[in-house]
Amino acid sequence: MNTLTTGEFITISSVIAGWIGLFFVLRTKYEKEGRWRGRVDTLLESFEKRISNIEKQIADFRDIFVDVFGHRVSKSQSPIRLSDFGESISEEIAAQMWAARISSALKEKITGMDAYEIQVFCFDYVEKTNHYSDEEQRVIREIAYRRGIKVEAVRRVLAIELRDKLLEHAGLEPHTK
Repeated sequence: MNTLTTGEFITISSVIAGWIGLFFVLRTKYEKEGRWRGRVDTLLESFEKRISNIEKQIADFRDIFVDVFGHRVSKSQSPIRLSDFGESISEEIAAQMWAARISSALKEKITGMDAYEIQVFCFDYVEKTNHYSDEEQRVIREIAYRRGIKVEAVRRVLAIELRDKLLEHAGLEPHTK
C-alpha cells in the first residue's frame, strides 16, 4: 500500500478544496437556473477522473524515483548511518567482519585523521576494486543483483562499517546504531 508524503497530501488536499469551492460557486450560479444538478454531476465525474490521474502520476513518480535512485542503504543523518535496508545488506555480506579484518591493516594510515577524514578515506577505499578478492567482488555483485541496487550501494554499506571500525581504532566515538 502506497502512503502519501506531506507534500503529496497537501497537493491533493488543495485540489480537493479548490473543487469543493468551485462546486459551491457553481451551485449558487446554476441553482437559480435549475440546472445545477447536471453540471455538478459532470463536475464530480471530472473531479474523480482528475484525482485518479493525480494518484497515477504520484505512483509513476515513485516508480521513477526508485528506478533512478534505488533503495537507500544509508540515512541522511549526522553522522551517516545505515538504514534498515543497509543493515540487512551488512548482515548478509558480513560487512562488520570484513571491516574488522581490513581495519587492522589500515590503522596506521588513519593516524592523525579526524572523524570526517576517516569517513572520506573509507568511502574512497571501498571504491577501489583492487582491495577485494575475486570472491568478495563476486559477492558484492551478487548482492547488488539480488537486491536490485548498484554495486556502489553495497560498497557504501562496507564504507560505513569500515568507518565505524576505524573510528574505534582511532579512539573516536563511532555512531550508535
